[in-house]
Amino acid sequence: MNHDRNLTLKPSLLAIVIGAALLTSGFVLMSSSIAGTQAATAYPMTQQGDHHGYDYSHGKMKPGGYAAGTIASIQNDESGNPAWVLSGYWKASLTESAEGNQSSPAPNSTSVMGEDMSNKVGKFGAWFDMVRTNGSAAHKHQIDNFTLTAVSMPDNATTIYNGTVSITMKEGPVHDVPMSVTVKEGNVLSLWLDPSKVNNHFGNTPIYGTVTKAVQIMK
Repeated sequence: MNHDRNLTLKPSLLAIVIGAALLTSGFVLMSSSIAGTQAATAYPMTQQGDHHGYDYSHGKMKPGGYAAGTIASIQNDESGNPAWVLSGYWKASLTESAEGNQSSPAPNSTSVMGEDMSNKVGKFGAWFDMVRTNGSAAHKHQIDNFTLTAVSMPDNATTIYNGTVSITMKEGPVHDVPMSVTVKEGNVLSLWLDPSKVNNHFGNTPIYGTVTKAVQIMK
């Protein structure tokens, strides 16, 4: 892992966590600022606003699922020893898509539960600090521009959201990075970023976090 450089839910959590794993209160897919409406910022990222720019207000929210939570993870080095501490926030949502929205799945796509996903928009964003366990080499990362490509549910307690994202790195933003978001029991999430796209920066373990808030907005 590069030392200089700077991510499963249930059917109902599909709206609460890709709509809740894609939500605002514990969710797994992104906020308006992450929803692909702004590109990944240069590294290191400058924090803006409370909780890295989070907006926890529920006013004028579209029907769908919203969730948010924390990043709290230890990443290993090449030898499998704890080397880095990650701490931060994530936010996600799953709502109805407008025609042509680039963050929605391909036409005619369906989830493992048989639900039509072609009219869904998944959003996910994360902001976190990364520092060595000895306190050195502190830096920041931001994940945004999420594009949802598939949803699966290997068991009743697990939901997996696949897609691509942009992530800030030392040299600048890296785009179209494959990412999987896995949610367990609606309480724990893990992010897997394609190591080949980020120079194995996060080691050989997923980035872990918790789902602390989840909201379902009805029509």
